[in-house]
Amino acid sequence: MLKLKAIVVLAIALLFTASAHAVTLSDAENVFNNYDKDITNLQKSLDLFQQVITGTTDPQIISDAYCDVARTYLTMGDQVKLTNTDALKDYEAGQAAADKAIKAAPKSAMGYFWYAANIGRVGQYKGVLNSLFMLPDFKKYLGKAYAIDKNNFNILEAYGEMYYELPWIVGGSDSKAMDYLNASLKNDPNFTLAMAIMGKVYIKEGKYDQAREMLEKVINYKTPSFRADWALFDKPLAQKLLDSIKDKK
Repeated sequence: MLKLKAIVVLAIALLFTASAHAVTLSDAENVFNNYDKDITNLQKSLDLFQQVITGTTDPQIISDAYCDVARTYLTMGDQVKLTNTDALKDYEAGQAAADKAIKAAPKSAMGYFWYAANIGRVGQYKGVLNSLFMLPDFKKYLGKAYAIDKNNFNILEAYGEMYYELPWIVGGSDSKAMDYLNASLKNDPNFTLAMAIMGKVYIKEGKYDQAREMLEKVINYKTPSFRADWALFDKPLAQKLLDSIKDKK
């Protein structure tokens, strides 16, 4: 009897130990959110997201974790000079992860968003012609994301960037770009990526004073929604754009 009790106590202790060390989605996201401090946190977060996925049967958690994986791969591709990975393979892996997010939760707006975002990056990586060739799929998945969540600042920013990037002959529109970017910032006033893309639109329109004001705002921003993205992507982008118009009047 004593031996049986000891086994039961040991089993309970092991159960609590396993639970105490179970990786949560929040744990993994915290590692990702600090990739500006240590670029290896991107790979570390991928490993943690995978632990979350294999450690649950909840389809929503699985979908959310795959969304995070898709975002992480996109970020690795964007930061390829620091990650020393293959950007194209990163974006393709991000697309595959987003597809799994959608399959786990078919109403996942962010699953469709990250699928579209990675498609867009693949197109940009391969060049203008390929980008236009992939445009129908990009618009299809972004449209599905928008249909599910019309107020998501990421989705709205993506529409703004799309209308900025597209030639007018295939639907590009600076006014539509600004409408969506303003809508994005209305839903998240601290989303510095939307501000940086606004700076691009102002430059394209020849509104250099407004561009400088917006880009300097990004560079000096104190409370960005995504500090790591701001530090390693938005702020450098804003500085590059600002430098490009230093002699413009």
